[in-house]
Amino acid sequence: MSSVTIITSIIILLAALVCYAFIAQTISQKKQQRERLLAALKVRVRNFKFMLNGFPTGFLPKELTLLVQRSLMQLLEQLAKLEPGASHTQDLQAVAQQMAETQRQPPQGNNPTQILENPQQVRDIKASLEELYKFIFHLEAKRQLLPSQAEVYRSMVRNLVLQLTVDAYVLHGRIARDKDKPRLAIHYFDLALKLMIKERTSGQFDSRIEQLRAAIKELEGRLQKEVQQSGQEGADDPDQAAISQEWDKFAEQSWKKKQVYD
Repeated sequence: MSSVTIITSIIILLAALVCYAFIAQTISQKKQQRERLLAALKVRVRNFKFMLNGFPTGFLPKELTLLVQRSLMQLLEQLAKLEPGASHTQDLQAVAQQMAETQRQPPQGNNPTQILENPQQVRDIKASLEELYKFIFHLEAKRQLLPSQAEVYRSMVRNLVLQLTVDAYVLHGRIARDKDKPRLAIHYFDLALKLMIKERTSGQFDSRIEQLRAAIKELEGRLQKEVQQSGQEGADDPDQAAISQEWDKFAEQSWKKKQVYD
């Protein structure tokens, strides 16, 4: 075998090795990209399911519910293409059925009538609203929502935040009242009352304002009677100093746009 043949064979072999390495690297990169995309999609799906499951039935306005369900369907469609053998198709069918049911529901107005049961439920709803608020910014940035549409949705979320804040104050007031702590109950009811008076529009909170005023009046009467019976001013409730400032901050904070979906 001549030296020319040997050199040619070596060159061909090296070229083949380079091509193989390039193809293997390309396949590996595509596999990694696919895995990253799958992981990102699954995280988003979990976030959307968390949003839908985090709200009590009927809490979200119809428009926001459809927005979340429609976005979840798009994600599940992508997952079903990437993982045909997985359960994404079943999830897709379930969400499609839920979306059809939502579309048949009449508009419920702006005021959720759900009664919050415990502080943990409040925290779950708060976290879900934060996720939804950030997601609306994401859709606007991706030009999947017009700025005017995004602002309408954000306005709905802000109204829900207001409702949730009022409901949280009332919930803590009820808990304090049930524990026979009238001072603490009055404090929370008064926070809810002041917030509703400040933010109400077009009689939005009129009935609840009257209910809370009556509740505060009843508690003040009970407290006055207790003071008269004891013959001295009651000491400050020790729980008063431990009142959490979380909801005061939450009611006033301005949520920032966070690109967590990019």
